[in-house]
Amino acid sequence: MESLRGLVLMSDAAAHSILVIFDFDNTLVDSRIRFADLRAALIDLWATRAPLPVPRADLMRLPLRDIVGRASDAAPDLHEPAWAIIEAFEAEGLAGAEAIPHARAVLEALEARGVLLALLTNNARPATAANLERLGLAPLLDLTVTRDEAGALKPDASGVRLILQHMGPVAAAYLVGDSWIDGLAADAAGIRFIGFGPRRAEVEARGVKAWAWIGDLRELLTLDLRP
Repeated sequence: MESLRGLVLMSDAAAHSILVIFDFDNTLVDSRIRFADLRAALIDLWATRAPLPVPRADLMRLPLRDIVGRASDAAPDLHEPAWAIIEAFEAEGLAGAEAIPHARAVLEALEARGVLLALLTNNARPATAANLERLGLAPLLDLTVTRDEAGALKPDASGVRLILQHMGPVAAAYLVGDSWIDGLAADAAGIRFIGFGPRRAEVEARGVKAWAWIGDLRELLTLDLRP
């Protein structure tokens, strides 16, 4: 598994390759992070220091980065405790997490076909790397980008663009994820989004359209990923 540190750009041969970028939580790893409770905890923290500008229900629909950003704008000293809450929820959700069924086999099959494999997550690098190593997925990934390197969290497209930059030109690129923020990041970066898992209705309710939707990672192997 490569980080961005010391990465050598791919050769021109990559221009004929397919790139598949995977989300981490609930796409490759069943992390069980309680995102609704996490959002609620961040909003509770915000409410202790400043009036909430809109109803809680509206704030609960925001990406984590926007909740933290707006709370920090209202009370700058909330930035560090907000990220401490996020890290605590991540640690809890990743404790004993297992790989999504068939994740390793699917990565191995794609690698055997010459597909370039990357991971993009809003999680921090230490926990991400440790769990990928523990689950035996790290050696199968050509590149991993976490929030420590991405510059901005999904649904911002910065992480996707960073991966595209470092992997070099490819014939086609896809982002596989379970959430609407993955779909928005893919769309903003101009690549195709493949939805995964049981949350299709929730994702589509956000106006996100997937190029394809799968309920089992093995279905990736049946898709025609050519341009």
